[in-house]
Amino acid sequence: LARVLNAREPVIVNGPEIMDKFVGEAERNIRDLFQPAEKEWEQRGEESELHMIVFDEFDAIAKSRGNSIGDSSGTRDSVVNQLLTKLDGVEEISNVLVVAITNRKDLIDPALLRPGRLEVHVEIEAPKTEQQRKDILKILLNPMCECGRISTRDLNIIIDSVAKRK
Repeated sequence: LARVLNAREPVIVNGPEIMDKFVGEAERNIRDLFQPAEKEWEQRGEESELHMIVFDEFDAIAKSRGNSIGDSSGTRDSVVNQLLTKLDGVEEISNVLVVAITNRKDLIDPALLRPGRLEVHVEIEAPKTEQQRKDILKILLNPMCECGRISTRDLNIIIDSVAKRK
């Protein structure tokens, strides 16, 4: 996606890694992710390059506010607040694309999913047929065959064996 959009190399973040046991650190981690884009926007404005931030396991940091059991510090709520500020804060910056990946969209704070924030939602279902699983495995494992790590014969055996499992 970054290549197609001629964006900078994306920053890929594992959601749980944002959290920190020290008060204020998780929020600082969020601010630090946006800082390079903000700095470039200040310097170059519309001429700045597109920055991408990809959050994997987004539900780990973006759960609905007010009901985080076991989070007596309120850290999770303030992380969501910090994200909201960065997504549509007082100062607009138009050179950031945020992609959030989760398998638990139902846990995400609704404010983050509103228009102008994380508004485009794409659901990718698990493959239902053996052929679909084979196609995915072939795409993922073919580079190993091309670089000589496994033979074509072994590749086909692996794909056939794994694709039969549900």
